[in-house]
Amino acid sequence: MGLRRYSLINNKRKLKTAVILAALTAFLSGCGADSAQTTTEANMNNSLTGVKVNASVRKTGQYPENFVLTFSNDIEGKELSASQFSMKGKAGMWGSNDTRDFSCDFESAEIKGNTLTLTPHEFPEKFFYVKNYEVTCSDNPEFGFTEKDVTDVATPIADDFETVSYKGDASFDYRLYRPSEESKMPIVIVFHGFGDTSNLLTYRTAVEWAEPENQAVRPCYVLAPVIGDSSYFQVSSRGKVLDSVKDIVDTMISEGKVDSSRVYVMGNSFGGLSTLEICEKYPDFFAAAMALCPATTYAQTAAANLPKMAEVPIWFAHAEHDNTIPVTASREAVDLLNSSGAKEVKYTEYTDDQMNAAGADGSPDSTYSYHHVELAVMEDEAYMEWLFSHSK
Repeated sequence: MGLRRYSLINNKRKLKTAVILAALTAFLSGCGADSAQTTTEANMNNSLTGVKVNASVRKTGQYPENFVLTFSNDIEGKELSASQFSMKGKAGMWGSNDTRDFSCDFESAEIKGNTLTLTPHEFPEKFFYVKNYEVTCSDNPEFGFTEKDVTDVATPIADDFETVSYKGDASFDYRLYRPSEESKMPIVIVFHGFGDTSNLLTYRTAVEWAEPENQAVRPCYVLAPVIGDSSYFQVSSRGKVLDSVKDIVDTMISEGKVDSSRVYVMGNSFGGLSTLEICEKYPDFFAAAMALCPATTYAQTAAANLPKMAEVPIWFAHAEHDNTIPVTASREAVDLLNSSGAKEVKYTEYTDDQMNAAGADGSPDSTYSYHHVELAVMEDEAYMEWLFSHSK
């Protein structure tokens, strides 16, 4: 009887233990399911909240250094690689409403918290020319995006310029960079080429002067007028813009911001032409000038009037095989100034090898053809040093 009683008690204990274990297992199983469901729901609800493009202005123009994607939830642990991503899109072209297809791969994909940073490999276009694009991820489609998802484009240095609207005999915008010290400072006026109204992003002729490294040794204002094609092409309307630019600087001089003895001017192509024309109109106003591949073939009067600016020190630069403005434009300008007894004329002519080394190529349809002598000039600090060595 004692043995039977012990057996019954032992069986009850085993049954109770089994019931407890079953309940515990069911509980833990339920928690696991809830956890898995929560994780699944989190993944399903992890949406793209924005894309920031961090760009720079390289000597070939605005370049997207990386794309930073931000998600609503953490994406750590996702297995992503640059090889999974690719971009296809369409970009505009200078002087045309047409577009062309482009594609680009990526060289790195970095996850940190809820962000994914994609770095492109040799992006083929000036970024501001890009009309639309789509980035796809082969293994994880949810990490794809288009230009419509972009919430911010940051381009340091160029973003430090303010846009000012001028209303007068000519109406136009201009970009203005202010140095940290704004009293009695030099100013560099930079005229862009025809059609290059995105003048801070097309090349470095303006932004180079505003770089911290340059401002540390040559602090200055930088004034970059934005001149529409119709105003630029007509001599009379272009002349009104040049008069207005001088008025703007005159005002800055009267306000004590600009040193009247250190007003400089430069430009490339039509900007080079404008440089010559404004110096011809106001030869006593400028301390020195730089004319890069000046488009004097579009304004014979400007070429004939060069002796009027004989007192303005000037440095010409041109590529030997410029396929837009023939090199004879600069050669003849230099000869005429020298024969007129000009104060100081410098001239640099670049060979094909030198232009190739600077990043150009010989195709006339190239974004960076031999017409773009600024590719070489703005990489050579000697030009900037020479310009700033002059004062009136």
